[in-house]
Amino acid sequence: MNDDLLDDNVTTNPTNNRPFRDILAANVSRRSVLKGGLGFAAASFFSAPSLAGATSNSGMSPVIDFTPVPVSQGNGVMPTISVDYQYDVLIPWGEPLEPGGPEYSWPPTAEDQAMQIGIGHDGMAYFPIYDDNCGTDNRFNRKSMKGGNDHGMLAINHEFGGNTHVLGKEAPETLAEVRTSQHAHGVSVVEIKKIDGQWQQVSSNNARRIHVNTPVKFSGPVAGHALLQTRAGNIPLGTVNNCSSGPTPWGTYLTCEENFNGYFGATGNEAVWEPTESHERYGFTDVGFGYGWHLFDARFDLSNPDYKNEENRFGWVVEIDPFDGTQTPVKRTALGRFKHEGATTVIGENGRAVVYMGDDQRFDYIYKFVSAYNYEYMINEGKSP
Repeated sequence: MNDDLLDDNVTTNPTNNRPFRDILAANVSRRSVLKGGLGFAAASFFSAPSLAGATSNSGMSPVIDFTPVPVSQGNGVMPTISVDYQYDVLIPWGEPLEPGGPEYSWPPTAEDQAMQIGIGHDGMAYFPIYDDNCGTDNRFNRKSMKGGNDHGMLAINHEFGGNTHVLGKEAPETLAEVRTSQHAHGVSVVEIKKIDGQWQQVSSNNARRIHVNTPVKFSGPVAGHALLQTRAGNIPLGTVNNCSSGPTPWGTYLTCEENFNGYFGATGNEAVWEPTESHERYGFTDVGFGYGWHLFDARFDLSNPDYKNEENRFGWVVEIDPFDGTQTPVKRTALGRFKHEGATTVIGENGRAVVYMGDDQRFDYIYKFVSAYNYEYMINEGKSP
């Protein structure tokens, strides 16, 4: 989360419901938390030297054993980690989506950025590829998701990128610059493989960028609703402010649209924008987070009557198939519209898929969705969830 841009630390919840912090304070005391291993672990993070000697609750054997990094060495452009470990930089912002693609240059063009890794890396998920059985399509083994430790698809969010970072200026001055900013957001799907002990990108038919101008479709109870239609008749496009995520048991990627409201604004050129109750609940304003997209792209201008309802197309959980580069991302409206922070999917004891989600807006809620369908039955019948 970029605290310089986002205003999710203010509340837009008009109800008198008790905030979670009060509920927590009433039910869990600091003393009771510190009695358990969770409290001990949390306290340990504030004292680096103690990490090396941390032990399990039994006190019999160490559970963390590495050389800690002194606090004085914890700052800088590049990460500092224990000498007992190593890291490799794999897909930084501007890296070509595939080997041979457009190289990083700053500021990027909109065309290049659409073929490069986006900025503001957030949630990600790794999807193994089983070369010996099914090749890169992998559909048979996606049910078990075992193996594939040295070859797979990586899906990663690009949550935010301020104008000064992406464009080198405070605000865009042309539609082309807006497109560059838009293409820096969204999701990247790349194929990676460990070669000679080091992870690398490899060419892939399924590598792709999904951004604000990528065609998407809707499923669930809101699909086809009038509140998703615009007078301009433009097709649904894009995903933005992708924050946190989750893999599904059937091998797809759920990416979450969080502070989508901040990418809209109102010019007042076509009409005077009067925020609705819904706008106020989601935190829409006439200036947004300062991206300035609405100044050149009418889709994001709340005061343009031709694009009324465009904002309703954002705020969803989006399902992406990392093994099919031709798949149209699907916004799963049954999972609700709010500032999604994470979507963790499990299969319940009754065989139904259960999704746990949080709302990132201050003093909002945690949600649990239970599917009406039996996942295990559908898999056994060879049907897609």
